[in-house]
Amino acid sequence: QAYKGSSETEMDDWSNDLCNYAAVLAIRYYWWIDPTGAIIILLYTMHSWKKTFFENLFALIGRTAPPEILDRLTSLVLEHHEDIKQIGRLTAYTSGPDQYFVEVDIVLPQDMVQSKTRDIVGTLQVKLSQLPEVARAFVREYDSRAEHRIMVDDKDDDEDCKN
Repeated sequence: QAYKGSSETEMDDWSNDLCNYAAVLAIRYYWWIDPTGAIIILLYTMHSWKKTFFENLFALIGRTAPPEILDRLTSLVLEHHEDIKQIGRLTAYTSGPDQYFVEVDIVLPQDMVQSKTRDIVGTLQVKLSQLPEVARAFVREYDSRAEHRIMVDDKDDDEDCKN
């Protein structure tokens, strides 16, 4: 029932009045009831805030997903398309109480046409995003070609520093 009937509302009002009158009379004859009640309310509020804080703490710090979810995601990625050779990297970390951000780098053949690569990456990203435990998915093609890697040569760095 979306609303209360008038008799229920009147009963709620009567019980609230009764509690208020009892509190006023108790305070009048027992001075320590008011501060004791305030301390009880304070302790209850602190306890509930602490409980809420610790329930949400691990969701806020980006904790990694449990192994079962990582295994499920790995299987889903590898079975998505026959051209996916391997997974370069897969991470899933909390994004809320029961959801995860998922990041996947997939390895595709080097000679694959870019439009096909884009289609595979896009459909995999949509598939992962539709899972109930995934808040957002990021899929990238892991480029293992040497021209895309940053090469660092210690000798060149030393010479640059001297100049």
